[in-house]
Amino acid sequence: MDLFPPSNELGATLGRIRGLVLTQETAQHAVDLLAQVTQETTSNASGAGVSLIHESQRTSVGATDALVRTADDLQYTLSEGPCLTAWSTRSPVTIDDTTIDVRFPQWSAAAAGAGVRSCFSVPLLRGRDSLGAMKVYSTVPAAFDDADRARLTSLSIAASALLGHVQTSETSTRISSELRESLRSRDLVGIAKGILMEREGLSESEALAALTARARSTGVPFRQLTADIVNGHGDHGTRDALR
Repeated sequence: MDLFPPSNELGATLGRIRGLVLTQETAQHAVDLLAQVTQETTSNASGAGVSLIHESQRTSVGATDALVRTADDLQYTLSEGPCLTAWSTRSPVTIDDTTIDVRFPQWSAAAAGAGVRSCFSVPLLRGRDSLGAMKVYSTVPAAFDDADRARLTSLSIAASALLGHVQTSETSTRISSELRESLRSRDLVGIAKGILMEREGLSESEALAALTARARSTGVPFRQLTADIVNGHGDHGTRDALR
């Protein structure tokens, strides 16, 4: 099992999310999509969620199912729990077994009663700001290992930049500089593929083939072509390149 998801896979995933998010420009839409991706990224998760938090209050919440919503609601009702702590301390929080963990006695007891046995929460950090937290829950104890935690931490870095981009209402025609930096230049290809997959209904292999063919036919350097698509500059006719 790879410790980190492949960069092109992460880039394509976030590129696709970005393509969807920017059609609505809402943080709620972003957290809903990111919650789904978080669960898919972590194989042992029974459910996943993403919360944006301001002054200890949730402003937007994405959850994959009722188990996640219940576990999250309990934290804000009881004013304690791993998600709130990850957000406030800017540090990840792992609970291997809610029936024996003593850090959040009220929440752990209530969560165990609701069916949650283990969880992992990681803060969403953007510069000096803590935007919220991303979390996974499981109905079995000790469900998440180092590889799971590494994957979620890796995803949270790029997700934080994306959410910051939406929250600050930056222009919808370019990706934020923080996201470009977090994914690095090699991920421009993955992001561009994801955008084309969503915008033009292509498969991943078709999107890559279209990018390659268009770069060759226009003489535009491949990296520049992908950067232009990510930044929303011009129409490179990628669908036509498949014909």
